[in-house]
Amino acid sequence: MPVKAPDRHQWTLRFKNHKTTILLFATQNESFESIKERLLEAIKATGRSEINGMKVPAIADQIVFGVPIDSNDDSKGWIDLEIPELNGEDGKSSKKTNVLNSSPLGAGLKDGSVIAFKFRKEQSQDDDMDIDDTDWDVVMPTFEEAVADHEEDVEDEEDDDEEED
Repeated sequence: MPVKAPDRHQWTLRFKNHKTTILLFATQNESFESIKERLLEAIKATGRSEINGMKVPAIADQIVFGVPIDSNDDSKGWIDLEIPELNGEDGKSSKKTNVLNSSPLGAGLKDGSVIAFKFRKEQSQDDDMDIDDTDWDVVMPTFEEAVADHEEDVEDEEDDDEEED
């Protein structure tokens, strides 16, 4: 996958699944369908066949995006980016793409936003692909974890320096 230099019209979006983070550049009005294709391409380019025990799908339509309920507090959980809409007179809801969730700008995202992703789980051959009903598996590092990791790195470097002397 060719590397592109960012420009002011591109946003950096952070895609999270468990502890995995994938950064992609996207324009504000790029469709989420296109972004899913590029995300799948990026995952496959790493040679991974699964992420946290979930098999990487063959097609991008099997990827589902989620956004934080509260962008300032990700511990409140995540919701599906596809907005349920009512279908006609029967009042049943279905997940359809509309203007509000067809692009990062339409979804109210901004440069640097975090988007969770998961894969649709496979059903039997008679059933269609279904979305995994489990919670979104997103692990965000805390400040304390980052400080602890940094302190471990510093200690390791000091130990290496002492061994060289």
